[in-house]
Amino acid sequence: MSVVDAPPGRDFAGPALGEFRSRRGPKRLARAVLIMSSIDAAITFSLVRGNLNNSATFIVLPLVCVSIAAVGWAVRSAIVRIDAGGIQWGWGDLGFRIGPDRIKVLHLYERGLAVIRNSGAPWYLARHDWDRFEEVAKVCEDAGLDLERKPGRAPLRAQMQAYGVVLDALMVMNLLGSGLIVAFAALW
Repeated sequence: MSVVDAPPGRDFAGPALGEFRSRRGPKRLARAVLIMSSIDAAITFSLVRGNLNNSATFIVLPLVCVSIAAVGWAVRSAIVRIDAGGIQWGWGDLGFRIGPDRIKVLHLYERGLAVIRNSGAPWYLARHDWDRFEEVAKVCEDAGLDLERKPGRAPLRAQMQAYGVVLDALMVMNLLGSGLIVAFAALW
């Protein structure tokens, strides 16, 4: 009997054999968009503060831009941990874990890793989203996870799970939108 127990759904799998973080460029982009959206929101609020009756749009839209940027930054701050207890995505204890009993097989493609679960859609980790991705195969094998190397690209169904390119495009559009809101507020 132990005094300390694991949180529900977690076991004592030991230290992570590998931790993979978002690549520097996309993480910097997300952080820059969060900062610039916050600055743009402050500028917009200062421009419309004297005319609050007719400027609800200029109150809500900057908050939407900051919220989208915050979610993008949070996603880019997540870490993938691989250990004998499976694969975890998240921030410390906050996130989700797929245990080895729920993993049917891992398919390693040239541009990513598809986690094929016993039930449900595959979970795809794209090479362009994670640093040191070339180490994933060794870490998965060291963790005792069943890994199959597959030539070529992953099936489209698996690739659609990757969020990196879409998230980066969303961050750029969010920054442009935030700037446009400031411009319209200045003309208002």
